[in-house]
Amino acid sequence: MVLTHGDGSIHQPRLSDSEHLLSEMGVRIRTDWLAPVSDATVYQALLGTGPSPFASWLASLTQAAMDAGIEMLVADEAEGYNPTHDLCRALANGVAHQLQQAGRPVQNLEIPLIGHPCDPERQGAAEVEVRLSGPELDHKLSMMEAYARRCSPVLEQELQTMLDSFGRQAFATECLYTASRTPYENGELPEVMPSFERIGEERRQAGIYQHVIRADHLRQLVQSFTPPR
Repeated sequence: MVLTHGDGSIHQPRLSDSEHLLSEMGVRIRTDWLAPVSDATVYQALLGTGPSPFASWLASLTQAAMDAGIEMLVADEAEGYNPTHDLCRALANGVAHQLQQAGRPVQNLEIPLIGHPCDPERQGAAEVEVRLSGPELDHKLSMMEAYARRCSPVLEQELQTMLDSFGRQAFATECLYTASRTPYENGELPEVMPSFERIGEERRQAGIYQHVIRADHLRQLVQSFTPPR
């Protein structure tokens, strides 16, 4: 499932590019389970200027997972980089909890999207580890670069930053970890200001943004759809 069109603040959707990339691998986006919305829809829900789709998403995804007999759920790690990614993790945790409450155990895993694909300091904690051969890594990197180039200069820059930070060989291993509960689900704020809030404030001061999505917006929205524990 994909939550948004991936248009961000530049209004350049990349959903069709994602669908094309996945179809080559024999994977399809289940829009019958969840119809993706614009990033603006999520941002407006966070700022309280638009309705939130998350409670209905939680209910429909839980039912879809039950009907399909889903046994493993993989979603973004909450890294504080993008509020939609963090919301995705909270939503996935909610689905996993609902399944478990219904007596349907599910393995709930998370993957880093901005951080090291398999940080050596966390490697022992990985539940699943995927290792690629040299040719597989070359193919993967070429697909990553082609996708970023096709989508937007912003994505190209993000990818280049990751390659510069971790090196190309780092992407030969992918680690999936047991999902963590986010502070937002506990009604708390992160100990460190998330990057999305810091960057948003910088852009507001520069006159680029009118409003800043803050960690407290995320806490309030997640609390509105988080099942009681």
